[in-house]
Formats: sequence, C-alpha cells, structure tokens
Amino acid sequence: MKITKPLLLIAVFFAFSCSKDEEPGLDKKAISLMEGNQIIAAPPALLASDDPQAQLAASWIVSANAMSSYLYYFNIPAGTQQSGSRITAPNGRVKDAGDYVTYIWEDENSGNSVAYQVSEESDRYVFEIFLKLDGEFDFLKYFHAEERKDRSQGSMKIYDIFGIYGDDASVVWLNYEWSRVGSLFNLTMTEYSESFVVDITIDQNTKAGSVVYYLEEQKEYELIWDGSGNGSWAYFDADGGVTDSGTWTA
Repeated sequence: MKITKPLLLIAVFFAFSCSKDEEPGLDKKAISLMEGNQIIAAPPALLASDDPQAQLAASWIVSANAMSSYLYYFNIPAGTQQSGSRITAPNGRVKDAGDYVTYIWEDENSGNSVAYQVSEESDRYVFEIFLKLDGEFDFLKYFHAEERKDRSQGSMKIYDIFGIYGDDASVVWLNYEWSRVGSLFNLTMTEYSESFVVDITIDQNTKAGSVVYYLEEQKEYELIWDGSGNGSWAYFDADGGVTDSGTWTA
C-alpha cells in the first residue's frame, strides 16, 4: 500500500499525541531516592565488622541512610486533596512562576501542618516541603530538593527551622548532593555547624565503595572497601601526605 504524505503526517501526529498523554503529571513525580529502602546499600559484612575503621565507614553509611527519615515527608497521605494556592515562605526561595502542584495535610505524629509542592523547570523537577509549626501562622520551608529529569543529579537542602543552631530559619544546616554515572552512586553530605563534608561513593552492583571525610576543606581520611566488606584506610596531614594507614578484613 502506498503511504501518502497526509497519512504519514497523521501517523506522526497520533504517535506524538499518545506519547505526550503518557507523560505523568507533576502529581506523579517523586525523588528517585524514595524508590529503595535505603540510600546506600553496603556489604553486610562491613556493617557487622568490629574493626574500628570498618565501623567508622559503617557509621557514615548509617548517617547517609538516615536521610530516608526526611523523605518520609514526601509520602502524601491517602485522600489528600490538591491545594489551589502556591505556598511561599519567608525563609527560602520559592519558584514563583510556571506549573506547580501543592498538597496540604496535618501530620498525625507532630500535629504540624505539612505542605508538599512540586514544580518543573526546563531540565529538572523541584520538590519542596513546608511546615507550619504549632502556634505559627505562616509556613516555613523545611526542605528544598531538586533532581534532573534523567535522575543523573540531585540535591536536597534542609533548613534550620527548629532553631538547632540559632534563630535564623534561612540557614541550611544539612545539604545533600547526589549523582549517578553507570552503576556508581555518589552522595555528598555537608553539615553547617562543624563545616565538614562527607563524600560517599558506592557501586550499586557490587556494593564496593568509599568514604572521604573533609574538615574545613582539608581531606582528613579515606576509607575504601570491596564487595565483600574488606577494606583499607588512610589518614592525611594538611599537605595531603599519609600519616597513618592500614587494612581490615570483614
């Protein structure tokens, strides 16, 4: 059968329309980190080791996985209806243009009002959590998360709205950044008060990985392990020289 130009144009238009209809809306978007039970999956033998350096590596993995407790707020309770109003907050930048979806509900555990807002930028989605604390009239931004649409990179800032380090609710007291290249997943955690940075890399296929700890922008130590949980460690001086090193067997 001869395919005419009008028929070809109709077919292309139909295919485009179907693919566009199948694209989930903003209300279906979620941070990729919510898809697993934990952020970092390490070798069980590493987590169970009694070696001090292996335990140090395990403690940072546990700290990274504690990020899951913050992701709890991104679980919208069943039956929650969308709000017609965009949430703004005095302590953090809020995108003021473009499409958005907002949900508001009461958290049964804390009694606080929670607002979840997702919006779209050209190459990423923006996820925001706001809390209205007991006795307050305005929402404060608690989380600001962004992730590229291809999920290759993302970040999440947690604001000090509970006054852990002072009265400035615009202070970011925890910052997470993550990236993916093939099977390698990297998570960087930066903490406000002690000015430390922890860089964790894990091969999601083999569970081999590493932890690098920086204090005041200086590399303090590095911990490396294989898929079985066996590893090596090294500590560094201000010039980057190794001051002590060793290995462990899980």
